[in-house]
Amino acid sequence: MSEISLPDAVSVDARERVLHLLPVLQVDPFDRIDVENISLSVSVSWRDTPIMPQGGWGIRQPYPNRLYFVGGSADCQLGQFIPLPADADRGEVVFHWTVSGEVTQIMPGTFQITHSLDLTFCEGVGMTYSMDVANWWALSEFAEGGSSPEIGRNRVSRLKAAGVSPSRQATVESKSRDGEWHLDIRESLSLPAITLGECWTIETYGGEAARDYLEALR
Repeated sequence: MSEISLPDAVSVDARERVLHLLPVLQVDPFDRIDVENISLSVSVSWRDTPIMPQGGWGIRQPYPNRLYFVGGSADCQLGQFIPLPADADRGEVVFHWTVSGEVTQIMPGTFQITHSLDLTFCEGVGMTYSMDVANWWALSEFAEGGSSPEIGRNRVSRLKAAGVSPSRQATVESKSRDGEWHLDIRESLSLPAITLGECWTIETYGGEAARDYLEALR
């Protein structure tokens, strides 16, 4: 495997158009949740079958902030890269989370979260699109004033409607049925075309195999 030096990183790109899926569930400090309580399914509008990494979706807490649960695989703990059709300028991604157990004392029971994102794939220098805003922070509206990338700026899924920031302009519906709590979140996100070498969060939080995983996409 060849090493990627920092000066050359931006020029390193995927050999074909790819999308970095980033399913993230953010919980509150007093929620009693372990990774064993969470399951995840992912679908995209341009494929007939669900997205499933080899070995299935694994749920981990790769960030220092343990309130974020992330779907990934043995190869990459921070999401999954999938091929993106060459002519696609829009597409829908749906994350469906099931959280069981005694999550909270106030709202006991199973949670079903359906998080739909209408993505726009914009033009840019590369072949890579990432749902992790930190990878294209300088191009985002959050970079004003020289602020550093923040995990919380990503379009994270939530257990409760109250946790979805109004700034996201999301449509949120919450209801209880047959002992289950249902939350539907729908929002949109425009993604710039960047290069694979700019996806620094993968190597930082993606696990020991992440560099090899990125290398295989080149």
